Amino acid sequence: MSEFTGKKLKEARVKNGLSQDEAANLMNVAKRAISEMEAGKRSISADELAQFSRIYNVDVRELLFVEFTEAGDE
Repeated sequence: MSEFTGKKLKEARVKNGLSQDEAANLMNVAKRAISEMEAGKRSISADELAQFSRIYNVDVRELLFVEFTEAGDE
């Protein structure tokens, strides 16, 4: 997984006021998994991306594509 996606996951989690423990509970994974995903050290499945999108209330494309994020800033 890209560092960009990990960074966007962390930004979305923080924006929603969630700790890594809280996010892990909502995702049904260990806190370590959240930490590794945010650091770009663990791959994320399509199902996990969809779940993050719902939990954090963000478009999946915002988590994946730099171009989509930049277009939204305009």
